[in-house]
Amino acid sequence: MCYDVESMAGSEAWTADGGFLSFAAFSLAHAACGDDVVEVRVGEDTLLEWCTACSVMETFGSRER
Repeated sequence: MCYDVESMAGSEAWTADGGFLSFAAFSLAHAACGDDVVEVRVGEDTLLEWCTACSVMETFGSRER
């Protein structure tokens, strides 16, 4: 498993709707699923996370700018 992690500055990391926290919660909840988690970048600031082991899919990112 390989993670490409970039540091995010203040306001980018903490969105008003808690998007960063919900992404972190999803990642931790499915950490044991390992390679069964698929991450797809949809646009410039939206991620789609899909855990094929649990059949759960969520999107993360800003909805409006």
